[in-house]
Amino acid sequence: MSVIVAKTAGFCWGVRRAVDSVVTEIKRGEGPFRVYGPLVHNPQVIEALKDRGVGTSPEPWDESGGTLFLRTHGVTVEERNRLRQLPLKLRDLTCPRVGRALAIATKMSKLGYDVIIFGDPDHHEVKAILSCAGSSGRVVSSVADAASLPYLEKPFLLSQTTQNCEEFSEILSTLKNRWQSIEFSNTICDSTSRRQRELRELLGKVDAVVVVGGSHSANTERLASIAGETGLPVFKIETHDELNTESLGQYKRVLLSAGASTPGWSIRKVRERLLEIQGESTGAGWIRTIFRNLIFSGTHIPFIALIIALAQGRTLGGTGWGTAGLAAGFLLWSFTNFTAVLECRRVTMTSQKRQEFIRTHERGLLALVAMSFLGAVVLSFVLGTAWLLWTIVATFFCFLYALPLLQNNHFFDLLRAIPGSREILFTLAWSFLVCILPAVSLAGLDFSLRLFIWPASLAFLFFSRSLFLDLVDLQGDALLGMDTLPLHLGAARCRKILLASATAGGLVQITAVLLGKFQLCALGFVAAPVLLIWAYIHLEKESFPSELSVRVISDGSLVIAGLIPYLLCSI
Repeated sequence: MSVIVAKTAGFCWGVRRAVDSVVTEIKRGEGPFRVYGPLVHNPQVIEALKDRGVGTSPEPWDESGGTLFLRTHGVTVEERNRLRQLPLKLRDLTCPRVGRALAIATKMSKLGYDVIIFGDPDHHEVKAILSCAGSSGRVVSSVADAASLPYLEKPFLLSQTTQNCEEFSEILSTLKNRWQSIEFSNTICDSTSRRQRELRELLGKVDAVVVVGGSHSANTERLASIAGETGLPVFKIETHDELNTESLGQYKRVLLSAGASTPGWSIRKVRERLLEIQGESTGAGWIRTIFRNLIFSGTHIPFIALIIALAQGRTLGGTGWGTAGLAAGFLLWSFTNFTAVLECRRVTMTSQKRQEFIRTHERGLLALVAMSFLGAVVLSFVLGTAWLLWTIVATFFCFLYALPLLQNNHFFDLLRAIPGSREILFTLAWSFLVCILPAVSLAGLDFSLRLFIWPASLAFLFFSRSLFLDLVDLQGDALLGMDTLPLHLGAARCRKILLASATAGGLVQITAVLLGKFQLCALGFVAAPVLLIWAYIHLEKESFPSELSVRVISDGSLVIAGLIPYLLCSI
């Protein structure tokens, strides 16, 4: 099975604007926070906002204090007037495209036109537009409805923003047969038009279609309806759990699209599940499952630390690098799984398959935490008192970072309150434990420039790798309240930082070789930042890349950073 993902799938501009506005208000802390009705028609988004303390209020008339958000679909004129009288802060998140339709309906009604609205009569947006259209406003939902309209003096046609573009043209043509001079405005938003146009263009290339979105989402239903017009099998789902091998295993080419209120992480999970079904249908699914579980549980972390330490040992000299690498690797493995388990406990919704894996295997992962930490302590005794003391120090800082996850008290925020603390601490921990500590304790080196070549180059690489992961799931991190550097500095700025940091990592090693500090074989390290830069540029063009692929590439760059120079220097 091959999976074609529509580029226009997922959040439209209006939904993204609304969600970003809610997240911004949450940070300001002027709660309690409520939404008048559902912000968008997607249960996963509503549940994620609920995790952040944003409730849904269908009847806010007796409420006071805090912030009330108006849903993206708009509210009626009567509702808006009542809401303005409430003793609370009102934040209007009506999509600007919907706002345009409301404004046009209001204007044309005042000019004496009979406003005709193409849309679903029971939809919140249509009710809002109808309230602006005045007493002569009418709703039609089909060509038949349009044909049966009574005589109108000054008809004017507009549309619900998420309607079928082709059906709007058919209704307009029907109305022109009755009123040749009818005026109209195609208020179907650009995002909806592009989404439907792309879907129609791709339908001829696939055997089946999967459409992801909320069960009450009008635009999602529209996409499924358009796909169904071709006779292709259409699977309209809310989450990846609704897919199974029996239903989809027989199809070779599947098109994946999604409604305008579907979060990116939900689409990625569906794509991941489709790839799993591909493996299951060929009988090789167990291979992918085992490989995925090994990656998600971090079993490769000790190997990465080991191979980097051995590569460093080849260039700096000294003995005991393997033991040191494993000691650092086991310690970092325990830290990674410990904080991951605690972070998953704090949210109801998950934006990653890895988070689901952690929840399902929490006990096993905590057992691995204990075993890997014990392994690190045992190896620390072998390496000497100094190494054991630094293991204790590193453990203290890990606990300090994780403390807010154990105690829901802002007093304990400390390290986590620092913008980008996750990326910074990851970089510092790996650079110190895998590079600096072994070099000082094993190679007998003083604090010369040569000592800092590996830590510096790897620090740039580690930092780039962290940004790489954070940028891929920026939307999910923002909505679920994760603290990452791209959320503080912005995606565009962090893209530049990622590319500059990865480039700097390679330049450090190149400079060391040119200055005669390292042998020529150390240039093998450069393959790692090159891979990371290439992968990021490539994945940035791809719609909703596989989470497993992203993790394999990001951590694969760390493996290459040690493996290639180690092999070259061993020849």
